[in-house]
Amino acid sequence: MELIPHDEIRPGHHFNFAPMIDFLFLMLSLFATLAISRAALYDSEISLAELKPEKEKGPLRPKKEMQQIHLSIGRSGSYKWLTEFQEYPMENIGAIQEELSRQYQIGALAKNKAKTEILLHIDKSAPWESIAKAIFGIRELGFDVHPVYEPLDKNPIAR
Repeated sequence: MELIPHDEIRPGHHFNFAPMIDFLFLMLSLFATLAISRAALYDSEISLAELKPEKEKGPLRPKKEMQQIHLSIGRSGSYKWLTEFQEYPMENIGAIQEELSRQYQIGALAKNKAKTEILLHIDKSAPWESIAKAIFGIRELGFDVHPVYEPLDKNPIAR
């Protein structure tokens, strides 16, 4: 009688799948990361436009064929609807969407949504989450949104 049976001494013809599984997991994570980062890069193509009134023309006025709506995002992430005479605080992006939809339905805004510009006056310290919610919420309704930059000392609209 032998101490170790012959079946256990015989070399096994097994294939080790662990490195292949590790490789597949790394490839999956690489492609998932690429897909997410590509989507993030595509969604973050936001350019700021600096408003500079020309001295001989006076204050900025929207083009006759374009309507402009001014929204402000404050330091705490609060939203305000700005008009020439008054500021209207908005609770959240849902309230802004409701007001835009209401004004569009009653005819206060142009029927062609491309003729309505929404200008976001963003505080320098505003949280990015509020900015992103505003941009995507307004785009969801089909309007063009433009974040604008104005120097702090020459900022007549955003307060």
